[in-house]
Amino acid sequence: MIKSVKINNFKGLQNFALKDVGRINLLGGKNNAGKTSILEAIFLFYDRLNPNMIMRQYSWRGVGELALKPETVFAPIFKDYTLSNEITIEVLDQKSFTETMYINYKDEVNKVISVKSNDGQIRTDDNVSASHSLNIKIKSSNLKEQKIVLRLNNAGIELEAIEARPSDISANFLAAKAHPHPSENAVRFGELDIKGQSDVIIDFLKIIEPRLKSLSSITLSNNISMIYGDIGIGTKIPLSYMGDGISRLLTILLAIVSNKNGVVLIDEIENGIHYSILDKLWEVISTAAKEYNCQIFATTHSYECLSASIKGISDSECKHDFRYHRVERTKQASEIVSNTFNYEELESAIDSGWEVR
Repeated sequence: MIKSVKINNFKGLQNFALKDVGRINLLGGKNNAGKTSILEAIFLFYDRLNPNMIMRQYSWRGVGELALKPETVFAPIFKDYTLSNEITIEVLDQKSFTETMYINYKDEVNKVISVKSNDGQIRTDDNVSASHSLNIKIKSSNLKEQKIVLRLNNAGIELEAIEARPSDISANFLAAKAHPHPSENAVRFGELDIKGQSDVIIDFLKIIEPRLKSLSSITLSNNISMIYGDIGIGTKIPLSYMGDGISRLLTILLAIVSNKNGVVLIDEIENGIHYSILDKLWEVISTAAKEYNCQIFATTHSYECLSASIKGISDSECKHDFRYHRVERTKQASEIVSNTFNYEELESAIDSGWEVR
């Protein structure tokens, strides 16, 4: 379980610290305050062995195509697009174990000399090519240093892992703009169904849709799988027909239940959820996170979502594990900082009508 995160020179974040982290963390603040970047930095830390660790984050933000150049592929993750900066992401867990990721850009010129002698005459051809890469190091106090190279070439991006190993903690990122394909949810649900855990999902969804009796993962004629639900009308219907709210909640639940002891990051958690059921959303998420020992980081722009989190989280242990982090720029707008509220402090602020977004 993460207790604190320090981020330096990643996108708009410089010398940023997220402290006093709980099991359930809600991040609020104005637009362009850096909330999504915080989630992306945490996810990058755990997505360390994925060749698409950077490109997938661009796609989540709606970027469709990029030229394969360091200025477009690598520079956007560095503060002020300055490739000479060093990115650091430090994570401290509840056992006081610290692990730090260091990311540096490296630009090299490779000169290859080939010798030709078909006719007894020796000639040389110089072939000069540029090599662009991110050198990633992961250091901790009691483990051997890990090295990862993310190399950019004409064919795309390749990853070289040097004595690197996957993180012990798995992470899922649910983007605000990119929605999972129906087949992705269907596959996840099918895997849970095989393990006999589908009833857990159904029970949680009933909090929002009481008519729901069962769910099924069905493969259609075009080999696309979809989740259908029985709400007692004589035929099962696609879950998406029941509304955006239940589909969004299903995606969140599948991420939590299939990621026991992991981390789930949710950008703009209120998307697709009607304000009238936001408190039920928080009831479900807090209960599921507790049951599956899953740590939640979510962002919001909505005051209704903030207020609903107080109403929906009723379990005393869940209240103790809840934190609200207000992310904002300093008056000089040069740095981004976070102010943290526990459950009681946020409840008091909302009851008093204070502006805490």
